[in-house]
Amino acid sequence: MRLYRGFSDFVDSKILENGYLKTPRKPRDSHTYVHKVADDWFENKFGVKARSQTIFCTPDIEQAAEYGKPYELSIPQTLDVKLIFSIDVKDFIEIERDICDVNCKEEIINWLESKSYLMVTSSLKLPINFDGEVMLYCEKYEVSEV
Repeated sequence: MRLYRGFSDFVDSKILENGYLKTPRKPRDSHTYVHKVADDWFENKFGVKARSQTIFCTPDIEQAAEYGKPYELSIPQTLDVKLIFSIDVKDFIEIERDICDVNCKEEIINWLESKSYLMVTSSLKLPINFDGEVMLYCEKYEVSEV
């Protein structure tokens, strides 16, 4: 399955390192408490702080384009990767629409647990018609213009 990511900045290299492994991502659109609670939940479930350490991507090129110029991502087969997703979540920002209180840990966790998040180790293992957000945990990845 092809994965895309939107870049708002100029991309001058074909191989990019996951800078979030050294400097964790700060939330751009998510509430900071939701971000922290979700990170802890993902780390407990999958061993990855999925909101801070991953590359957000999607099989939906139009969704990627909402975040900048879309590029296709590929991961060298020799690298270990984790792809975390839920077939019930198009974009993680949905959580803030669905819960009543972004400062309530219990509501955040209940939402996360209700979404049946999964982890796979190859984009080929994503569901065929899946078109939502994928959180890609890897050291580096390749990009190409589409």
